[in-house]
Amino acid sequence: MPQRTILITTLVLFLVVYTYTGFRLYKTLPAYLFPRILLIILFVMGIVSMVLFFSFGEKMSTAISGSLYRFSTSWIIAFLYLLIAVLLIDIFRILNNVFHIIDKENAVYIFRENLLTSIIIFGSVALILVIGNIQYHNKKKQQVSIFSNKIEKPIRIVGISDLHIGYTISAKEVSKWVNLINAEKPDIVIIAGDIIDNHLRPITEDSISNVLNKINAPMGVYACTGNHDLMFAINEDIDFYKNAGITLLRDSFISINGATIIGRDDYTNTRRNELDKIIESVDMTTFTILMDHQPTKLNDAVKNGIDFQLSGHTHSGQVFPISLVTDALFEQSHGYIKKENTHFYISSGIGIWGGKFRIGTRSEYLVLDINPSKK
Repeated sequence: MPQRTILITTLVLFLVVYTYTGFRLYKTLPAYLFPRILLIILFVMGIVSMVLFFSFGEKMSTAISGSLYRFSTSWIIAFLYLLIAVLLIDIFRILNNVFHIIDKENAVYIFRENLLTSIIIFGSVALILVIGNIQYHNKKKQQVSIFSNKIEKPIRIVGISDLHIGYTISAKEVSKWVNLINAEKPDIVIIAGDIIDNHLRPITEDSISNVLNKINAPMGVYACTGNHDLMFAINEDIDFYKNAGITLLRDSFISINGATIIGRDDYTNTRRNELDKIIESVDMTTFTILMDHQPTKLNDAVKNGIDFQLSGHTHSGQVFPISLVTDALFEQSHGYIKKENTHFYISSGIGIWGGKFRIGTRSEYLVLDINPSKK
């Protein structure tokens, strides 16, 4: 099936589900004019704001574009839980028709024009979003220690991914992340892609590069590209990374103090080099650290004798139940895993895409201690 046909089919299916969900919620609300009009406005603006942002966002002021983006991406997550509520109601209604759990008239009374039911549905979704926002801002430190005979002195690395800086995440928030990183006193900082969320315009206006430049890592700050970086930042201004004090490794490597840091271009670059070609000149007696944004084909690192790989991209699903989808799609969608002699950490990301909600997941940063093997 052609990609265009798949896209159109998906869009039509989404609009059908979207409209049905709005209609079912409309029928659940009590027959008061204000709440029903407010619901219609929310559903219409949820679509309109996203269309406006992606169609004309770069032609509008940063403030207006940011407002449209934050509202539309937050609304998507709210809609997800409203859809779940409608599905649960419909499943109950079907089961009730079969098994007669409660009287049919009572079922109609509960789920049609009922103030209490409406309060429970919208109140629950609002509470979920509030908790999700608190969870997002509570960054979790993940600690991993590795012993290796390839190094003589301990090396501390802070690893992050999926910053998604832009219209949602500002310099003020990034500054807090920099403080968290510096507090760990890292020798090296590695960033496994998706530093940029959308275009560089809000990042430039907010002087993000000056904030990132305050990361204190004596052995350097290194990054690979993510899918968002390749879509936007690389084409717009490669100097952003230089100004931010970040060494961008695109299918390349750098060796320093007994460690070799390798950065692969993102998987979406179909012309990226194979790993074995990238490491042809690498001294494999050094401790090799690979940054590869998407955790696909983990066995490539194992086969090529990589010591440690940091990936991101999955966000660990970001919100439940999307986390179940990422678990199904990836061999390892989050956390630490060891395969033969290769250690992996798949980060859920320190930042987030769109609305600032973590539901069933956490935003995190990795502290990796590499120690000489005990004799």
